Amino acid sequence: MKRIPAALLAMALAAHCAAASISDSVEHVRALRAQADKFTNAGATTADLQHAASLLEAAQRYLAGDEMASASQALQLEAYNNLLPLSAVYSRQGRKEQALAALGKASMLLWYPGVAQMLRNQSQFDAIRKEPRFQAMLDASLTPDRVWKGLASDHPYKEALTVEERIAGLTQFWTEARHGFVYFDKVPELDWGQVYLDYLPKVIAARTTRDYYAVMRQLAPLLKDGHSNIWAPAELADEFYAVPPVRMALVEGRVLVAFVDDAILRTRVQVGDELLAIDGMPVHDYARQRVSPLISAGAPQDRDFQIYTVDLLRGRAADAVVLRLRAANGVQREEQIDRNGSYHAPEAPEFKMLDKGIAYLRIEHFSDNSGLKAFEAALPQIMKARGLIIDMRRNGGGDGQIGYEILSYLTRQRIKGAVSHIRSDDTYNRARGGNMMNWTQLANGGYMQQHDHVYEGPVAVLTGPQTYSASEDFVVAFNVLQRGLTLGESTGGSTGQPLNFTLPGGGGARICIKRDLFPDGREFVGIGVPPQIEVKQTVAGLRAGRDPVLERALAELRQRSTVD
Repeated sequence: MKRIPAALLAMALAAHCAAASISDSVEHVRALRAQADKFTNAGATTADLQHAASLLEAAQRYLAGDEMASASQALQLEAYNNLLPLSAVYSRQGRKEQALAALGKASMLLWYPGVAQMLRNQSQFDAIRKEPRFQAMLDASLTPDRVWKGLASDHPYKEALTVEERIAGLTQFWTEARHGFVYFDKVPELDWGQVYLDYLPKVIAARTTRDYYAVMRQLAPLLKDGHSNIWAPAELADEFYAVPPVRMALVEGRVLVAFVDDAILRTRVQVGDELLAIDGMPVHDYARQRVSPLISAGAPQDRDFQIYTVDLLRGRAADAVVLRLRAANGVQREEQIDRNGSYHAPEAPEFKMLDKGIAYLRIEHFSDNSGLKAFEAALPQIMKARGLIIDMRRNGGGDGQIGYEILSYLTRQRIKGAVSHIRSDDTYNRARGGNMMNWTQLANGGYMQQHDHVYEGPVAVLTGPQTYSASEDFVVAFNVLQRGLTLGESTGGSTGQPLNFTLPGGGGARICIKRDLFPDGREFVGIGVPPQIEVKQTVAGLRAGRDPVLERALAELRQRSTVD
């Protein structure tokens, strides 16, 4: 077995031991900068500006003496954030050479387009604004916009993209994945270079924009990741994404009607009807041949949910879909249904008190703070409850911070979530023959928010394949806290930070560029977070309108509250 070089092992150990020290350095430098900021207001005196300069210079000397600063992105960012206000103070003092030198040092650390607007508009830089070196700093800051701009990404929709535009979109997605995608190890059979060669003639042959996106939509699923996708332009929504007002679910291997969103249609189609065929093709054959190749998913439960609930009946709005259904009594029939519905949008949070003093809160998304507000509004009742159920089964994610804020009302511990890594491939090492992919662990000091009142009673979190992204982060942190029970089915197994970008003709894409693990190293992306108590819906339960997951959670909390 080939041994890992001792130098690499030493680097890994040093990085582990240095994490706390880096965090301390960041806090120290930020404290100095915060002090300096108090002396730089519009009415600052000469003495004030000198004091601010001294504090910022002290911060820079501190970083210069830190041996880890040159290797730590966090410390380099702090140096950059010091050099800009230091340059502004020097400029206000009339110390032009030192102001320009500070900007030059900042330019060697980071090029950030957002700072160009600040440099242009702030009067603090008036003394050096006409200097060539000042303009050079502006130009350098804008470089990322020029370099990273998507290939033909600003070209609007038209019925037929040029062959150059079509190739540009393929190249953009392929390149972003090559340089940033973090789960190539989960698709070891995938030759990403060969994928480009295989798809190049396909996109060249796609004469219309519709044909082009019919091809491109097959590309992202090859990565088998739920946070790596390609979407057609809005102008093509009726070509690809139209749905009838009925939603299906895979239950015990059978495809059942789970929801009908039309009063008239409910007289013909009932919840619990079994779907046997679509447009004359057996349902599982249809799913395998027509739907599965377009699904971006890693975990089996996520793939099943995406296939049978989200995408099974999608298609052209102009084409009605013919469903062969079998009622609970065994009678079969065919129903032709127009694709004039919409996909079930997340509902507003719901709070209620259940039997025996158990509080229940359903949160279907973290895309805004409505779930947090609902929790806080219900907190007086929750504090008196014998148990709390948080239903995350239909929560597709959003802002993970919101989930942590909710958790902060359930514990006085620091909340530790997933440990995240990004690729930090070193082109210099590749040039020297070291063909490696390097990983950088992102800082994770945890989340801590003190509250006067914290609920300490028993808690159950309900999960399922639609528990996704930021809501999955919530479940991971809940498990790490060992705060209570999880019941239901495994989560969707997909979280991370996607890089979003636009494709030619107005399409969209994203690539997952952050890899998440449990703090102990266990993987859950592509697998899912299993519940402590597995409970699944049944055919009989769906037809009877029962919720066996909620029923089991109630039974467990009642038992625990009685014991307590």
